[in-house]
Amino acid sequence: MKNGGKWRKISSLLVVIFLVSVSDVRPQDLFREIDDLKKQISQLRNELTDLRNLVFQLRQAVLRSSLVLPPAVPETAPPKEEKAAKPQPVPDEKELTKVICRAIGQFFSEADIALRASDADAATARMNEAFRKVQTALAKYKGTHRVDKLLDIYEGVAWDTYVAVQLRNSVQGNEQFLADLRKHKQKFIDTCPKE
Repeated sequence: MKNGGKWRKISSLLVVIFLVSVSDVRPQDLFREIDDLKKQISQLRNELTDLRNLVFQLRQAVLRSSLVLPPAVPETAPPKEEKAAKPQPVPDEKELTKVICRAIGQFFSEADIALRASDADAATARMNEAFRKVQTALAKYKGTHRVDKLLDIYEGVAWDTYVAVQLRNSVQGNEQFLADLRKHKQKFIDTCPKE
């Protein structure tokens, strides 16, 4: 009998130990699963952020490629009588500055109008036309380092302007584009004399 009672006590003690160990394992498993779920959610958030950034970069690339430049004017062959090319006269710096300031001033007037546009397509068309006007105004001086550099810069500023309109209500926002536009406008104000 004593042996039977000992075995019952031992078996009941083993059952209790087993139940306690089983009950300890389940909360640990539950916490482990919760941690795994948190990691998976964090990874999904990171992937979503990466996808948003990729979409934003693709959108920028598409917008950049959509900037339509006016068709290049085909160069005509020089008359046969002229064998040597005429050297281009060096432009007067004051005259060049005046022409540049006038063209860029009109460009920024168009940019202000484009920024108020509710339609991104209208802003794009307005800025493409504004940039074309700058190109036309400076065509006489094309080839000089100063003008070529300005044309490159203002092609980007035109793009920044209509992208700012397009991204006005997006998650990414348009602050960076507006900041670039303000920076170039301030340079224009600081450089060009008021007429």
